[in-house]
Amino acid sequence: MINKLPNAFPVPENIRTEFSKNKSMLVKRSIMSPLRQLKVYTGTSPILMVIPSTDINLLALGITLQEVSNCHLIIIKRLTPKTENKIHRYIAQYNIRGLIGVEEKENNGYEYMYNDHFHPLINYITEKYIDTTVPNTISTEEDYCLKENKPSVKFFINKNDATSFLPVLLSLLKVLPTQIEHNQEPWTTASVSDAHKVSMITPFNRLELTREMKEKWGLNEHDYVFVLNPITGSFRKCVTYETKKNLGADEVILSTGVKKSLFGSSAVEPILIQKAARFPVYHIQTQSAGDVQLNRIIVSENMMNILKATESPYIELMNPYTGASFDFHISQLAQQAGLSDDKTIKLNYIQRQFLDYEQPPDFIPPTVLKDLCLNLSLTESEQLLLKSTYEEGKVLERISYQESLQLKKALKKAGYYHTFMYPVNHYYKEAKRLSVKKRIKNKLLTAFIGNKQLSLKVIRPYTSDETSNIIRLTKSTMTLLGIEEADTVILSYRNKTAKAQVLEMNDLELIKETNIMSSSSMMNISVAVPSTIRTHLGLNNIGKVILVERDMTFLLKKNWNIQFVPIIAVMFTVLSVSIFTTWTRILLLLLFVPLSMYVTLSRVRYSISNKKQS
Repeated sequence: MINKLPNAFPVPENIRTEFSKNKSMLVKRSIMSPLRQLKVYTGTSPILMVIPSTDINLLALGITLQEVSNCHLIIIKRLTPKTENKIHRYIAQYNIRGLIGVEEKENNGYEYMYNDHFHPLINYITEKYIDTTVPNTISTEEDYCLKENKPSVKFFINKNDATSFLPVLLSLLKVLPTQIEHNQEPWTTASVSDAHKVSMITPFNRLELTREMKEKWGLNEHDYVFVLNPITGSFRKCVTYETKKNLGADEVILSTGVKKSLFGSSAVEPILIQKAARFPVYHIQTQSAGDVQLNRIIVSENMMNILKATESPYIELMNPYTGASFDFHISQLAQQAGLSDDKTIKLNYIQRQFLDYEQPPDFIPPTVLKDLCLNLSLTESEQLLLKSTYEEGKVLERISYQESLQLKKALKKAGYYHTFMYPVNHYYKEAKRLSVKKRIKNKLLTAFIGNKQLSLKVIRPYTSDETSNIIRLTKSTMTLLGIEEADTVILSYRNKTAKAQVLEMNDLELIKETNIMSSSSMMNISVAVPSTIRTHLGLNNIGKVILVERDMTFLLKKNWNIQFVPIIAVMFTVLSVSIFTTWTRILLLLLFVPLSMYVTLSRVRYSISNKKQS
């Protein structure tokens, strides 16, 4: 089970009713043991709330919020060094990523760490709900709930105002995960245009703004931003695009899906926008042959420490000019002696292909091309080359190797070979320990069938495939996976998986009808996925890299026919020999039936290479 975004939890229509129910329950019975100093409610959200047991209103506040958001909750009788140590151990054990503390005081207020940028958002939310500015103070020292390296806040609440803070804390429980990625950017207020619609349907998390607003807010094309409805706490991670439409000051256009998730059926309200945390890299180099096989990402020691400090297990590497990207695990990071430049990264061939860096891109958006051509280091002839190749939305035609080198040289001088690294919110991919039964099943399938998976770039399928539950792979890719046409594969993207049948992708012209692709070389590292499956996987756009894995259970069932006769023969032989006792026969069957299956499935097992692939 994967932890869902806290933004996704359902909120009761009248949360104060839930609060009253819990308060009535607490009047009837005590939830605290006389001998224990704290009580723990374990949740699935990576947020921890710490509530005192001194007042029934604050108790009801904490229990209600825990039930609604499924956050972790610790109720304490009295804060002592021993209690504080237990909280610290709990934070480490459950990988808590954000904290909210509540203490009972006469005057309302809140406290935050000196380096925390989160308090303007808290002020904004409290003003909306409580109609007044809540006093705040800065802390320079950590305690049980205020942490330097985690988004954290401590509220001081008068017991009679507990219900007033219900919607405030609920909004914070929703939006706190946006700060988990160590985002230190300020929040900006913007209005949503009702008069204009987005220029394109995809990506589904699209946000459009004018060039002036893009420059004002320090954004690039394809940048990630968090868009927050401060009234409800609902947020979406969006991708920015430039528009030529006439918008007002601080006005943006949101896609229909984003509007619906932020406002539902209500009228649009002002929103808050925050640029997602990112780490720019300006130089891309090739790897040595030894590193290529290990599928590593090589950066400087300092950059590796910075990325590890984000505590995000996954990092998304993105081409900011085309939007192409792929995720990699933090364990794939490696440092190299002599590489001291934090703005340099070393990628292997397939990684550069995924990001549209190995070959000149097939298409560059006009707004991006305009920015590239403004680079002063370009000569007039190089500017003309870029414009003649990509101007007015042109698609790159097949060019010779020499022409490709000239174009890559011009793109390099224009600053095209830059990349951004975005920490991926940790609960997109959170593995849960499988049951013993499932672990044994997976080990047996891997031993008898063999597992194989490939990372492939998502493209659109043939027009005729859009309504089907099929994907398309090239013949060579199917061979690498050890599968045939009509076999089943498992597709994985972050925390989502889907199963689909495979057909061959062999016609470049049909692919060109739905994709921008100048040559067939990209087909071998691509997978054509219909929109229904892309939506199920949570893919907002094409150009992302997913994991394609052969379905071992399907292959086992598919090959029952070649196992049936050998198994029957083994059983007949063992059972027909009269000199064996019953227990001996059972032991022989337990030995020779699996051995027979292992031998008969050797063709399936050896259809894939045992060597590690990228």
